[in-house]
Amino acid sequence: MKRYLPLGLLLLAFVYMSTTGFQCGSAETTSAKLYMNQRQWDKAEASLVKELAKNDKNEEAWFLLGQVRLEVKKYAEMDEAYTRALELGDAHKADISRNRLAIWAMMYNEGVGLYNKGRDTASYFQKAIDRFSTAIKMVPDSSGTYYVRALAYYAQPDMKSALKDLEQAVKLKPDFEEAARLAGQVHYNLATERATAKDEAGSQSELAQATQMFEKAYKANPSNADNIVNLIDVYGRTKNSAKALELTKNAVQKEPENKVFRYAYGTFLLNQENFPEAIEQFKKAVEIDPAYNDAIYNLGVSYLNWGVAMKAESDKKADEERLKNKGKDVKVDMSYKEKFKVAVPYLEKSQENRPDDLGLLQQLGKVYANLNMVEKSKAAFEKYDRLSKGK
Repeated sequence: MKRYLPLGLLLLAFVYMSTTGFQCGSAETTSAKLYMNQRQWDKAEASLVKELAKNDKNEEAWFLLGQVRLEVKKYAEMDEAYTRALELGDAHKADISRNRLAIWAMMYNEGVGLYNKGRDTASYFQKAIDRFSTAIKMVPDSSGTYYVRALAYYAQPDMKSALKDLEQAVKLKPDFEEAARLAGQVHYNLATERATAKDEAGSQSELAQATQMFEKAYKANPSNADNIVNLIDVYGRTKNSAKALELTKNAVQKEPENKVFRYAYGTFLLNQENFPEAIEQFKKAVEIDPAYNDAIYNLGVSYLNWGVAMKAESDKKADEERLKNKGKDVKVDMSYKEKFKVAVPYLEKSQENRPDDLGLLQQLGKVYANLNMVEKSKAAFEKYDRLSKGK
């Protein structure tokens, strides 16, 4: 799965350093101002720390300490000093807001640059996260900053941290389509992992959260194909067949020439074992785009599963007849093989496009065997063995 999504930069803001309007203060504060004018930041910081040790209610000293720490790029400590100054008064509120906003923009842009470098060197993702974290300290209600940090976590991958940031982004901005959609996808993937691990309760919990997020994304942009397909998929897995059916039918009716909607509708019908109607939708998707391999593959799967269902029913009836006739041979309905025959060219076409797909090779080998196509079956299984052994 692609985990890297290119990011763009924000326009830079510029730090505004206010050095006007200071009132006369203590000897330490006066000394700090002189040191600041001389750009002797260590001495200025030491003077202010000394002043605040004596008088921690000095709003101006806290503000100046924040200014000094800004200059030496100690942004976390700067933010703490600014916070303390604002607790004591709002004399420098405008300057603090401007400076925080400027650092937020600078850290955001640096984070974006580092994130984009992560495409080639993964260690840059953590550096990007560090910058975005500083940006969040400056402007904690920026949904966009939580989103880009989530992308960096997602790229690492650190799904737990990514989800936490995505959900915070959606909390701050309920119609944040991209954040909601990615959060839904992460929950959906976790549900699959839980299901594989036989944790059914955990899987259902993740699916419920995926549904909530996909619904938020759909509400934000109901015309987006990804939002529709995601909802159809998750509704299918959570047994909300009525919702899935309504959504798929509506999507196809609104855009009958949209191959993705046709494919999604067909997939839903296939999962419902409505093989004839599923085949109809996949065929229309392929008519729209003859190179649509997912639809071609699912056409083969539809005929194959239809044949499997027919075979199961035929075998059941044959067993019942044998039991009724005390083990005597009975005629077995072999019409299911016709479905297998129709499935073959679609599966073969998909195999041409996905030559290293082990599952598809194994599937073809079994179908060939059922149709007594001995040489083709043998060739498919031999190729499967070679690929599975890395030869």
